[in-house]
Amino acid sequence: MKTLGEAAEPALSALKAEAPQSKEVHYIREQGKQIKIRPGNLRRSMQVFQSKNKNARSVMVGPVVSKKSRIKSVPGIKRITRRNRAFYWRFVYYGTPRIEPDRFIDRARNISQAAVMRKLKIGIDKYASKTVKTLFN
Repeated sequence: MKTLGEAAEPALSALKAEAPQSKEVHYIREQGKQIKIRPGNLRRSMQVFQSKNKNARSVMVGPVVSKKSRIKSVPGIKRITRRNRAFYWRFVYYGTPRIEPDRFIDRARNISQAAVMRKLKIGIDKYASKTVKTLFN
């Protein structure tokens, strides 16, 4: 899992760089309270976390969307926080009748794909050589 988390770091930095940032403060209503959303909240909500599928060893990069999200931290990566939630990412990404879609996730994937694959290959080679040494010693 640590190798997957380390390989996800270029994707996280690309996603944070490509996420749009508003120039003004917004307010949302949550549990009967007005909550202030500062500019850059979408970028701050981007994190690396484990996928929900317990049978698959996979890591995901994206925004935390809910206070009740059942996401887990990845070993070796900064612990996740639900403080900066961005449920509205889908409105930005897919657009609304009043807002044009901004496909920032696709741009980030294209930018970081080679770096992620390179880090995965390095991590797998390192893990495989260590495992082979333990098998034959």
